[in-house]
Amino acid sequence: MNQEFERLREQFLDNYKKACPIMTVLGDEVRQEIFLILIQTGGRGGIRVGDIQKMGHISRSAVSHHLKIMLDAGIISRRREGTKNYYYIDFRSTTVKPVIEFWQQAEPMLMLCNKISKESMKQ
Repeated sequence: MNQEFERLREQFLDNYKKACPIMTVLGDEVRQEIFLILIQTGGRGGIRVGDIQKMGHISRSAVSHHLKIMLDAGIISRRREGTKNYYYIDFRSTTVKPVIEFWQQAEPMLMLCNKISKESMKQ
């Protein structure tokens, strides 16, 4: 059991380390708002900065700043059409995969930790 636990714990920690940069980027409230707007407008081929500004009541410069951070992190993508930029969530991107894997492992890992803790108290 200990070897299996150690293996799972190492895998869990590795996924956490991979997920941290994405969770940090999405930890900002303005970026969360922008992310929600991008989800709400998904399937339209993207949304422009001005539309995000209006929907989120966020200044244009703040929207641009936060979109750049999200682009650099790989959370969102941009499609250019002439001089216009359209931002969208690319659900085919593998960038968010470590976050999904981390949270999928969280509950089983917590349950395993509780089980091991109870067993060690009995001894």
